[in-house]
Amino acid sequence: MKLFLNDSSPYARLVLVVIHEKHLIGEVELIWTDPWSSPPELMAVNPFAKVPVLVTREGPPLMDSALICEYLIRIASGPALLADGGAPWLRALRKYAFGRGLIDAAFGVTIQRRFGGVAGPTALAQRWLASIKPALEHLDRESALLRRTDEVDLGDLALGVALGYLDLRLGEVEWRRQAPALADWFEYVASRPSLQLTAPKR
Repeated sequence: MKLFLNDSSPYARLVLVVIHEKHLIGEVELIWTDPWSSPPELMAVNPFAKVPVLVTREGPPLMDSALICEYLIRIASGPALLADGGAPWLRALRKYAFGRGLIDAAFGVTIQRRFGGVAGPTALAQRWLASIKPALEHLDRESALLRRTDEVDLGDLALGVALGYLDLRLGEVEWRRQAPALADWFEYVASRPSLQLTAPKR
C-alpha cells in the first residue's frame, strides 16, 4: 500500500496514527508530498490534489481520511479501534465527531490565514474560530467521553490529533486553560507511541 501525506496535515496524521495502531507501518510506503503544488503523482490518484490518499491493497486509491481509517480498521488485525455497536461504538463516534469538527475548524482558519490575502480574516474564518471554544468547553464537561484506557478507539485518536493541531497552528486559543479536564486527558492519549511517532514538525 502507498499513503500520500503531508507532515502538517491533521487529516493525514490521523490516518498515519491508525496505521501505527493497527501495526501496518511495515506494509505502507509513505509518500510525502506538497498538495498545494499539485504534483502529478498525487493528481494521478486524487484529482482534487488533497491528502491523504491511500493506494489500497486491492489497487484502487481511496480518498478521505474517514474512509481510509475505516478501510484500515477492517483489513487489519490488532486493536479494534471501533466497536461493532452499542454504547462503546456510539461513544467512539461522538468523540470522532468532536475531533473531526475541531480539525475542520482549525484547518479552515489556518488556510484562510495562509491564502486569504491582506484583507484580514473572513467572516467564515471568524465563525470557525469562534466555534472552537464552546466545543472544548462541551468536551470538558463530558467526563464519560474522556476515559483513560489502554484500549483507545478511533474517537480518542481523532481528538488527540485535533488537540495537537490546535497546539501547532492556533496556540492563541490556549485551549488547556479553557478545558483543564480535557488537557489532563490529552496528556495521557498524547503519550501513546502512535501519537509520539507522528507528531508534526513545528
